[in-house]
Amino acid sequence: MRLVVLESMWNPKGKLLNEEPSVLPYLKAIRQSLAWEGIRINLVYRRFYSHYDLGLLLKEVRRHRKSQVCYIASHGEQRKLTGLGDKVIRLESLIEYCRPSRTTGYIFGACDFVTTDTARKFLEATGARFVAGYQKEIPWTESMLVDCLFLSYLLGGSMKWVRTKHGERVPPLRQTETFEITHTERPQKVAGILYRDFPLAHDITFSCFTLDRQRGRKPRLASSFETYRKSVDRARRLVRDL
Repeated sequence: MRLVVLESMWNPKGKLLNEEPSVLPYLKAIRQSLAWEGIRINLVYRRFYSHYDLGLLLKEVRRHRKSQVCYIASHGEQRKLTGLGDKVIRLESLIEYCRPSRTTGYIFGACDFVTTDTARKFLEATGARFVAGYQKEIPWTESMLVDCLFLSYLLGGSMKWVRTKHGERVPPLRQTETFEITHTERPQKVAGILYRDFPLAHDITFSCFTLDRQRGRKPRLASSFETYRKSVDRARRLVRDL
C-alpha cells in the first residue's frame, strides 16, 4: 500500500526559517510499527506551497493505478485550504486536481474543510474511495493523534477486544503472547473502531464519508460521524454509570 503525504507550511505568515511542527515524524513511526507486523507501507512525503504545487503533486498521485491513501495536511476553512502565506486553494481546484481517483482515498488534516456538503461534491466529482477529515476547527496535536490512529487502523488493522463474563473489555493474547489484530478494508468501519477506542475523534468531528453508487439509484452519502453517533453516546453513558 502506498501512503502519499502532502503537507503545507503551518506558519500563517510564510516565514520559511521559523521552527514549526510537521506530520512526517508521526507517519514515519506508523510505518515502522506496521513494518514490525510485516506490513510494508510505501511512504511518500512532499511539501506544497500554493495551489500550483499541490496541483502538480496531485496529478502524479492520480497516475498511480493501485490502491493508495493521500493525506493532505494544511490549514483549512470551509471549502478551501491555505498554502504558504495564506494563499487559498479552493475546493473547485482540488476537485480538478483529483479527478478521477477511483483507487485513492483522501484524508484532509485541516480545520473546517470536510463538511457534508464538501464531501458530497468531492466524492461525486472525483469518484474517490473515501474522503475523511474535520467539520470544525481542530487542535493540531489532538487531530494529529486521530489521523495517525485512523491511518494505522486502515493500513494495518486494529487490536481485537473481547468482553469477559463480568463485562470487562480485554485484548485476548495469541499462544505466542502477541495481540490479535483485526483487519477491514471498509473505511467507515475503521472510523467506527476509531471512535470506540478514542472517542475524542468524534468530539473533534473527525468524519469519514463514502458514496454508495448502486445502479438505478441516486448516490447515497454515508457519514461515519452520523452512523456511529448513537454508539459513541451509549459508550459514554456506560462509562458515566461505572
